Amino acid sequence: MLLTNRLLLLFFFRAFCMKTIVDEVQAQASKSITYPALDPNKPVEPAITVGSSVTTDDNSSWISSSGNFAFGFYGESDGFFVGIRLVVSSTETVVVWTARPDLKRFSKDAFLNFTEEGLFVTPEKEAVAIPLFKFSLNATSANMLDNGNFVVTSKRGVPYESSCGGSTMCRSAPGGTYKPIRSCKGDYGCRPSTSSNIIIWRSFDFPSDTILGDQYLPCGSNLTSSAGEKDHSIGKYILNFPCGGASLFFYGLNSSRKEWDTGASDGDDYKYLNLGDDGRLYFTSSGGNEKDISDYKPNKDTSNVMIYRATFDGDNIFRLYAHNLQDKSTKMVNEIPNIKDNCQTKGICGVNSYCMLVYGNAECKCMPGFENMSRDLSKVTDCRRIKTIPSCFNLTNATTGVFHMEELQNIAGMENLAYEELSSASKEVCSNACLNDCNCYAASFIDQKCLKLKLPLTSGRKDDNHPSVTFMKLAGAESVPAEPQTRREVCIVAIILSVATTISIWIVVIAAFIGAYWFLFRKFREEWRKWELALTEEIAPRYFSYEELRKGSNEFNQVLGKGGYGTVFRAELPIGDNTVPVAVKRLHGAEMEGEREFQAEMRLIGRAYHANIVRLLGFCHDGPSRLIVYELMSRCSLAKHIFESRGRRPSWERRAAILLAAARGIHYLHCECETKIIHRDIKPENILIAEDWTAKIADFGLAKLLNRNQTRAATRTLAAGTEGYVAPECERDVDGRSEEAQVSEKADVYSYGIVVLETICSKRNREVKELRKLSLCEMVWESYAANELWKLVDGDEVAAPELEKLVKIGLLCVQEDPDARPVMEDVVMMLEGDIDVPTPSTP
Repeated sequence: MLLTNRLLLLFFFRAFCMKTIVDEVQAQASKSITYPALDPNKPVEPAITVGSSVTTDDNSSWISSSGNFAFGFYGESDGFFVGIRLVVSSTETVVVWTARPDLKRFSKDAFLNFTEEGLFVTPEKEAVAIPLFKFSLNATSANMLDNGNFVVTSKRGVPYESSCGGSTMCRSAPGGTYKPIRSCKGDYGCRPSTSSNIIIWRSFDFPSDTILGDQYLPCGSNLTSSAGEKDHSIGKYILNFPCGGASLFFYGLNSSRKEWDTGASDGDDYKYLNLGDDGRLYFTSSGGNEKDISDYKPNKDTSNVMIYRATFDGDNIFRLYAHNLQDKSTKMVNEIPNIKDNCQTKGICGVNSYCMLVYGNAECKCMPGFENMSRDLSKVTDCRRIKTIPSCFNLTNATTGVFHMEELQNIAGMENLAYEELSSASKEVCSNACLNDCNCYAASFIDQKCLKLKLPLTSGRKDDNHPSVTFMKLAGAESVPAEPQTRREVCIVAIILSVATTISIWIVVIAAFIGAYWFLFRKFREEWRKWELALTEEIAPRYFSYEELRKGSNEFNQVLGKGGYGTVFRAELPIGDNTVPVAVKRLHGAEMEGEREFQAEMRLIGRAYHANIVRLLGFCHDGPSRLIVYELMSRCSLAKHIFESRGRRPSWERRAAILLAAARGIHYLHCECETKIIHRDIKPENILIAEDWTAKIADFGLAKLLNRNQTRAATRTLAAGTEGYVAPECERDVDGRSEEAQVSEKADVYSYGIVVLETICSKRNREVKELRKLSLCEMVWESYAANELWKLVDGDEVAAPELEKLVKIGLLCVQEDPDARPVMEDVVMMLEGDIDVPTPSTP
């Protein structure tokens, strides 16, 4: 017994000594290691464990410990998004973050899973899970923090690392920069790490339209507006914080033209846009300097009950909101830009419309002779003509009686759209000048000056203090009051009308019988035949009704891109036994261009079926609506990949594969298609990329057929194409002259050569011309002749022989003499390595 007690005492004493030694070793180690600043986003218990899930039920959310933030599903109109809501009161919640707003809304049967690999949404039972976000390491837990940040942690890896100094930043070992620090003092000092948990993902790194207190936006990042206050799908505007200054740029979603520039730069290099938990909105530079950009002065007495957010709203305004959790109130305290008249916000209304204030709110109205293209009449996007007007270039007689001018008073904001100005004019002279000018579709008369305008009209606004008159050219003559008629003339007219009415009644009766027969016996048979064909998936292209396309595209809400004569939308349509994601192109060109574009694409792409040609799945020819249905190319166009920032460009091998696939598609059009086709608009925007990175040729609106007896001969046609890609022999349509040009398939070879050089250099031909006053071809030739090809690739890793081969192919294709250019068959064989690439001459 005594021996047993001694053994137990010895065991406890040894354990105590080992613990003391371990503690001392850890304490000594902590003195020699530099740790990051105290992380205000440190997760708190209880954590959300791997395997947890939430449903669309309101009570099924992951709540922060204070109860102020909830992560989960939130409902909007016809479905649900995943995001984070700020709970202001029992009756008011505000969406402050949306996960993947580019996805369509989920159904009420959806549920969200938190796994080791990522966050996944299963739309319904037994459906395939959709990944919202995937993690770089295996997750172990997650937390909804009290500052609105949802973080995911892992026990793998190493603790945080940082260095102390005048301008340091805390960085987790796997990679993401989290919080800039000014020095190793105060709240920004360094501390030992007491946990091996690391943050591998957080919602603050993926802002949608909002940043919260204690959150920051790194330079080079964007915020994208929501479509509306109750619609958090992707909106129309982008807020960009570029590196190298202290300005915020406001862009349209599909435009490179700035709508607004805050102009706050002062020469310093600011790295972060910060929103403090006290409501202060400011820039931070790499040297620790700060610059406030809001006039808001927070009340220190209410700082403990205030939550702040800065939201880029759907009307292109960046607003700072303060939420008082004590009195359950919300207040907008600042906005950028600070505009009292919302109609002065650029781009607030669509094309061919103008903005007017109604009780202080901006409303959009269509110009006279135009109607709203959106089926939602509560909001105006773009406006189109109610009645198509003919082109006066095709009229041999005077325009009197064909057109008339309609007036609109006090419209401002369109002065910079004028292509010609007439001085010392009167209203009548201005109206007639536009009426008799085939290029003029509107005119603005102000201060004895007449400004001629072309379509589309943008940035118009109603301003009663702007004494202007706007004339719109519309089809048809104005109604002229009839001259007084004599009694005899009235009698003759009455007799004629009586006879005409009797004849008309008989015609209507006969037509009704014929129409009933056709409707009952022929129309039903035609509809059945059309439906029967639609059931067979292999028969393409198939017919779709406008209603099918409208529902399948969710009211044409998700825009994939815009072109000269049409807009492309994402849709999901039933084809065969499956619902297939597709791209729907809605044509809306001026005059009859939309109809010509529709006929051209249907006639030409319907003849082509190749792995590198975008597949035509169907069409809609319903009344005035002209729509074409294509397979969905989920990775967008080549232009998106080669002209973006360096870190996002495809690898060199992938770029070479894309160029080879595009060459095969063009070769098919020239040599292997049933009828030879000249595309006439080869450019990076018309080379689309599928999910598996297969490249395909698209957009046949300008294509031309060669006659059957033509092999490599030319066809006479009007010149067409995009500036910067048009072959020299095709540049014949100058100053509006509709001259014909001898266009052969070698025109496509030239355009392809420009695409090759742009893909190598990641620069546009026209941008190089503007910047360096010489073409991209000349710039590449200079580097090739000087044996300095490495200057072209902007630091990309590429083998010298492969680079030289592509450069030589590009230079061969852009030779000025069409006969000196290779045919596409030889280009394909050069790219595949089957034949040698000859040495090019000066292009």
